[in-house]
Amino acid sequence: MSRPRSGDKRKAILDAALQVCAERGIGGAPTSAISRMAGVAEGSLFTYFKTKDDLLNELYHELRMEFSRRLPDFPHGTDAHTRLRYIWERFLDLGMEHPEQLKVLAQLRASGRLIRDDEEPSFALIEVMRAISEAASEGDFREVPAEYLVLMIRAQLEVTVEFIHAHPETSTACREWGFKMLWKELAGN
Repeated sequence: MSRPRSGDKRKAILDAALQVCAERGIGGAPTSAISRMAGVAEGSLFTYFKTKDDLLNELYHELRMEFSRRLPDFPHGTDAHTRLRYIWERFLDLGMEHPEQLKVLAQLRASGRLIRDDEEPSFALIEVMRAISEAASEGDFREVPAEYLVLMIRAQLEVTVEFIHAHPETSTACREWGFKMLWKELAGN
């Protein structure tokens, strides 16, 4: 008879996977190292996740949901500019506080190991797409798919985080410059 699963062990495994992948990259993150860092036997890891790909997919899902959890006071009912600025600021906050999460998310997206068949969009993604669609509705990008614009914005956010990490003295100005560029291009003003 197998042992009952523990939420604490599952979380420890996901936290360890994040840390090992951030330090070594996905390809250099064997389940043995993840298990060791989590303080569980490697067999226990496979009690919670059937394969390494299952573990990586769950890590991806958890990291995406982490951002949505950071939007508790989302400004519903405001204009697109206010909503997009709110998301911009929360994403930058997360990137500054937890750069390893952004690093691993980028690795996971590029890995080809994600299973997206049943992936539901997060609250944050839904709100970003709504704000983008509203902002672009009158400008040059009104016919551009919102999904494409989301990818462009994500790239701009990631570059902004990277630049601020390299030049922390520019943090306030960089946040403003980045958002102004984004809004000007998106809304056409």
